[in-house]
Amino acid sequence: MNSYKQSWYIGIIRVCANVCMVGAVFVAMHMAARGSLPAEAAFCLWFFGITVPVWGCAFALTRLVRKRFPAEEESLVDLPGRGPSLVRWRVLEPSGVSVRAR
Repeated sequence: MNSYKQSWYIGIIRVCANVCMVGAVFVAMHMAARGSLPAEAAFCLWFFGITVPVWGCAFALTRLVRKRFPAEEESLVDLPGRGPSLVRWRVLEPSGVSVRAR
């Protein structure tokens, strides 16, 4: 169930960040058309001034969601010197003695 919630919330975060990025293009174009700065400078100022914080928040929220809803093969482990870290577990070989059929 956590994998489903994790992928659902991360998908919502990414869609919202992309919608904000499209909105940032329109705001930047509008401000570049009516601003006193050169058009290229005004566009870059507004576009990157909006998208960089939006994607920074999206990455922070994604990290928070991954810690709050770890997937089936993930768990939050307190590592010495690093604090709580999300760890992905993978079993390479089954444990125990293997029995050969003859």
